[in-house]
Amino acid sequence: MVKKGHPRKMRSKRMTLKTKYKIEKKVKEHKRKERRDARRNPAKTKKRDPGIPNLAPFKEAILREAEEKKMKMLEVREQKKARKKTSKLEKIRLDAEGRQETFKAKQDEVMESLPDLSESKDLKSSRRAYFREVKKVVESADVLIEVLDARDPLGTRCYELEKEIMASGAHKKLVLVLNKIDLVPRAVVEQWLKYLRKEFPTVAFKASTQIQRKRLSQYKYTLEAIQEHM
Repeated sequence: MVKKGHPRKMRSKRMTLKTKYKIEKKVKEHKRKERRDARRNPAKTKKRDPGIPNLAPFKEAILREAEEKKMKMLEVREQKKARKKTSKLEKIRLDAEGRQETFKAKQDEVMESLPDLSESKDLKSSRRAYFREVKKVVESADVLIEVLDARDPLGTRCYELEKEIMASGAHKKLVLVLNKIDLVPRAVVEQWLKYLRKEFPTVAFKASTQIQRKRLSQYKYTLEAIQEHM
């Protein structure tokens, strides 16, 4: 009841700054939690399609049109992906062809700049002299040593020379030396020795001579023992 002589005091609807800042802080914290949940679980934040109500007219036609539209979008997407793949492959192919053409052109230039060695007389004479020396060594020696690289024994063999040595006489002996065995695993060396010893006597040799200098020594063998071993 309002007393006489005193006007009615109206209550202000303005909130205090303390309440205002408190509400803003709560809103910020709530939005921050929503963003964090969206980062951690993006599937939960996606809005679900409410779909078409059952009472809506022409529902089946609308669903059919939506499905056709979806299929068309998938087809367009697949076509774009296929075009990108083909364009990338085409670029790679064209790039490879261009590099190959430039390499061939450079190779042709280098070959043209080199002197023609096939017709040079000095090269032919040096080859003939080399083969003459090889024949002299084969004829004069009783035991010949062929050094093979343990990393590629078959690639470093000279089969023509081996045939010539074996055809020169029965008294000729050929010994294979498997060099650089320290650059190959032990199991591989053993397999190569087993394979090569089926044809000729084979000896393994280590390439580095730092330790071998200390271990090298002279052994005396008779000629009969060596021939029996071979």
